[in-house]
Amino acid sequence: MIDRILKWATGARAVVALAALGFGGVPLFRASPYDDVKALLGGASLPEETITSSERFAEVLEVLGVTGRELYLQFQVWDLLNPILSGVAGAMLLGWLLKRSRRADSAWRFVVLLPVVTLCADLLENLVIAIAVGAFPDLGAIGNALPLATAAKFGAVIATMVSIVLLALLWIRDRLSGARRPAT
Repeated sequence: MIDRILKWATGARAVVALAALGFGGVPLFRASPYDDVKALLGGASLPEETITSSERFAEVLEVLGVTGRELYLQFQVWDLLNPILSGVAGAMLLGWLLKRSRRADSAWRFVVLLPVVTLCADLLENLVIAIAVGAFPDLGAIGNALPLATAAKFGAVIATMVSIVLLALLWIRDRLSGARRPAT
C-alpha cells in the first residue's frame, strides 16, 4: 500500500486532492443537515467533534429526539465523503513531501499510512454513530466504541499534520543547506 501511495503521489495530485477537500468538504457540510443538528443541540459540539464519553453520547441522542436523530443519521451519510477526501489529500501530500525530501525509502515512508488510519477511524466513527442511532435508547457496548474511534481519528489527524510540517521543514532545511540525499 505504501508503494502504491508513493507511486500515485505527485504535487499536482496533492493540489487537486487538497482543492477537492477544501471546495468539496466545506459545501458538503453546508448542504447536509449538520447545522440543523447543531441547532437542536443549542450549538453544542457533536459527539464526533470531541472525544465524547458514552454517557454524553447517550445524552446527545436523547436531546436530539426522534426527528433530530433522523437528521443526525442523514448527516452521517453526507459525512461519508469527508474521510475519503481528507484521507486522499493527506496521503497525496505526505507522499509528495516524502519524494521531494528524498525520504521515501527511509523509515519516514510509513507516515503515508496515517491518513489511511484517519480515513478508517472516521468511517468507523460514522458507522458507530449510525448503529447507535438505530439502537437508541439501548446503546450497549456500541456507545463505548465512539470515544475510541474518535480518539484514533484525532490522533491520526494530529500525527498527519505534524508529519507534514516536519517533512516540509526537513525538505526546506536540506534545500537551504545544499544537502543532497540519494534520489528515490
